[in-house]
Amino acid sequence: MERNSRRTSKTPKSATVPSDEKRPKIDISLLQTFHLVARTGSFSAASRELNISYQSAANHVRRLEQIYGARLIEAEKGSRQITLTPQGRALHASLGEELETILSRISVLLHDVRSVLRVGVPQALFHHFFPGILQDFRAVSSEIELAFFERDTTLEKMMMEGALDAAVSERSFSHPAITQHLLGTYRLALVWPKAWDIPETAPELSAFRERPFISYESGQIVRERAFDHLTREMGAPPRLATSASGTTSVMRLIEAGLGFGVVPEWAASDEALGVSRCVLNGIAPMKLWFAHTAFLGNNSYVRALHKCCHKAFETMPES
Repeated sequence: MERNSRRTSKTPKSATVPSDEKRPKIDISLLQTFHLVARTGSFSAASRELNISYQSAANHVRRLEQIYGARLIEAEKGSRQITLTPQGRALHASLGEELETILSRISVLLHDVRSVLRVGVPQALFHHFFPGILQDFRAVSSEIELAFFERDTTLEKMMMEGALDAAVSERSFSHPAITQHLLGTYRLALVWPKAWDIPETAPELSAFRERPFISYESGQIVRERAFDHLTREMGAPPRLATSASGTTSVMRLIEAGLGFGVVPEWAASDEALGVSRCVLNGIAPMKLWFAHTAFLGNNSYVRALHKCCHKAFETMPES
């Protein structure tokens, strides 16, 4: 099982990493002012939005320039419009949506009386793994409230909007403001009613060509993988009869004899009544990621939850 962080960095042996005491301390208000000045194109607009004076906004940027060691903004005499220097453009681009997320999260925290860690997890993963994960987490972090959002397709968007702090997902998020760590991999399994009398050992997929297919709602990664594989192996797309939002619902419909489907191997247990299954080795293993917003990488609760998730998903079958 692969256990790597997607985002790693190495410090050259010759480089000297400054201690926390030697690093310049940057007030987030300086970054917020610069971000607004760069976005609006003037100190006046930024000062109105922040409800501070024009001179205070200008002083914030000048202080940031001193810390940064370079000019960030240029303004012509007699003009209130500004332009960014190359260094200013680079800094503004690096802040981007990540700063918006941080400011949004700070706004939420200031209104919360009690600390809350907001976590997004697809419903099937939550039902199957998280009771055990929560037992381990509570043993080391009993004081924080956990708020779970059982979602799938919207997790990346929710994180970028500041609505989530962490997530467990099969999706590889593309935004640089989100850091992901690989938890493990699992296989997908073909599942069908035993009453169909199709052998479990190396079943011919052609036998399912005219059968009703039960799958996930559009946009879910397991559905996309299953459609591609079945279409290629059967010579035609599966005949979609019903779609549902989660694995539990898909399995219930298959157990009721309403069709066949492709689900995570761990969800198609041997105890499922009236169901046959076969692991689809022809589909690449599904990767499972733990994600958090980049600025929460050193948060003790996020790190504890990541550790508990890693322990739980180590028990998944090796791919």
